[in-house]
Amino acid sequence: MRRVLITGGRGFLAGPLIARLKDRAEVFAVGLSKSPGVAAFDLTDPSAARAAVRMIRPDEVYHLAGTTRQGTWDAVWRAHVSTTVNLLEALVARATPVRVVISGSSAEYGAAGGGRSPTESADPQPTTLYGAAKLAQTLAALSYARAGLEVVVARIFNVLGPGTPDNLAPGAFARQIARIAGGLQPPEAAVGDLSARRDYVDVRDTAAALEVLMRRGVSGQCYNVGSGRSTPMSDILHGLAATAQVALRTRVDPARLRRSEVRDLAANTGKIRALGWSPKISLEQSLADTLTWWSSR
Repeated sequence: MRRVLITGGRGFLAGPLIARLKDRAEVFAVGLSKSPGVAAFDLTDPSAARAAVRMIRPDEVYHLAGTTRQGTWDAVWRAHVSTTVNLLEALVARATPVRVVISGSSAEYGAAGGGRSPTESADPQPTTLYGAAKLAQTLAALSYARAGLEVVVARIFNVLGPGTPDNLAPGAFARQIARIAGGLQPPEAAVGDLSARRDYVDVRDTAAALEVLMRRGVSGQCYNVGSGRSTPMSDILHGLAATAQVALRTRVDPARLRRSEVRDLAANTGKIRALGWSPKISLEQSLADTLTWWSSR
C-alpha cells in the first residue's frame, strides 16, 4: 500500500482527507503535538522534518500544516514557509520518488482577484500577511519541482463544513448561533463586514480535490479549489440562523473588520474541473453540517 504523510494532522482539513484515504493507504498524520492517530513533529525544526521523513518514508505527502489565525510576520512565515522548505528539503535528501500536494490559498490572489474570478495564471497581489506568506510558500514549493520532487499546489478558497474552527467566519457564526439556540447567550451575533463576498467549498469536497490533484495534477502547477461562485457573508450568517430557526440581531465587532478587505472573490475552477473534480455538497448542506458540529460541542 502507498505510504501517505499528512502534515497538519490535527487540523480542520486533515480529518476528511484521512477518512478518504485510510482504507486505501497507510496514512501517517503529524502535528505540533501528539494526539490519537497523530505523531508530534515540529516541522519548523529542520531536524524534526528529517526525522518525520525517515520514520514514515512516504510515497505521497499532503502538506496541510499552517495556521489561519492572525499573528506576527515571523510566526506566519515559520508556520507556512519554514515548514514547507524544511519538509521538502528532507524529501529531496531522501532521494526517492515522492509526490507532494501543498495547500495554498486564495489569499495569494488578494487584489488580483477583487470582483473577478482569477485563473491560476493571474499575477498574485496579496493584501495580508497570511496571503503574502502563502504566496511565498507556493513559490518555494514549486521551485522543488525542479529538484526531483513532483509538487502540485492546491490554491484553496474558503472552506466550511463539520469542524470549521471559530477563527473562520462560518465557524464563528455557527458557534454563536448554536449558543443562542441552546439558550447560552442572547440572540445577538458579533460580526465583521457582512457585505464581502467569498467562494465557499465544503471541507469534504476539498479533501476530494486534494486527492484528485495527487493522482492527476501536473507537477509544478497550481490549481484553484472552490465552488466557482461568491456568496455574501450575510447569506452565510442568515443561512445558519434559518437552519437553527433562531431570530438574531447583529453587532459589528471592530476586531472582526480587516484592513485591505477584498470585496469579492470567486474561483475560476476550469483547470481542476478538467481533471474530473467538481464540488458535490451544496452550500445549504455545508451550513447545516457546520451548525450541527458546533451544536454538539
